[in-house]
Amino acid sequence: MRRAVLVLTFAVCVCAAKSQLTILPQAGLENPSTKISYNNLSYFSPVDQLQPQFGVRANYKFKGGFGPFLGLATSRSGVSYNFTDPENGMTAYDASLAKTRLQIQGGLQYSTKPIYFKQKGSTSTSKATSSEKTSSCHSYSSSCTRYSSSCCQKSGSEQKAKAQKQSWSMQIQPSAGLGYVPSSKSGVTTETLSGQPSYTYNAGNLKTALLTGVGFEFAKNKTRLFTLSVNYFKGLSNNQTTFTTESAAKTTTTVLNSKVSGWNASIGIPIGFSKKSSSTHKTEHKSTYDCQQYRIEHRYRCGKVI
Repeated sequence: MRRAVLVLTFAVCVCAAKSQLTILPQAGLENPSTKISYNNLSYFSPVDQLQPQFGVRANYKFKGGFGPFLGLATSRSGVSYNFTDPENGMTAYDASLAKTRLQIQGGLQYSTKPIYFKQKGSTSTSKATSSEKTSSCHSYSSSCTRYSSSCCQKSGSEQKAKAQKQSWSMQIQPSAGLGYVPSSKSGVTTETLSGQPSYTYNAGNLKTALLTGVGFEFAKNKTRLFTLSVNYFKGLSNNQTTFTTESAAKTTTTVLNSKVSGWNASIGIPIGFSKKSSSTHKTEHKSTYDCQQYRIEHRYRCGKVI
């Protein structure tokens, strides 16, 4: 287990040196539902399992929005189901939550483009500023139309980008993957208490699980603030156990089955390691310079302002 944690930590550190990487510490609630079937009868839930959950996820995003993720999260889906009489084990039992285990998670995630929320007052301000720039650009003679229209287009795009930077936005991040728990216990353990045998069935002791979910990342002024995530999980492996006991020359065969599914919800603070590109700033600076240069050169050439 310690070796797996060290390997995961090393992998996260290697990926952190690259761009488009996000480390997301998370805290929330997990609500697994571990159900037990005794001697192939109907499934039932012996205990309530709502518990706090903590984890961390590393997301690497490519240009198209897709990318892999790798994470660690606490999991307490196991249930210790204890009974002394196999013939009446379905009605006479004690059940409690098993110890918290660490789950390794991995899969693929997709991030949509930012969805911007409209703000009151921002539309009118942008329209007024845009109209002022438009009238300024079209104030030159017809011989300068080609350059003035270029100036107006650049001014409009700059104003649109500025309006987006000053508003709230949200990215939707669906994901799918697998969870793996390295540590596990045997199906049934037996011990003798006061001369009487006691049986403990480790229900929900599954190694692999299917993970699906969606996250909502909120940002303001291009500053990433927090991420709300809701996920569903379901155990994949079979946890059936069969054992035989003898009492008073009578042999009893007991068949135990368990299955696990559930959901979790969490909030996290994204920590980005993406490199800021200076190309955008250079383009904006070049556009502003070209617009001003056109005005100076062609105002002199046209001779007057209409």
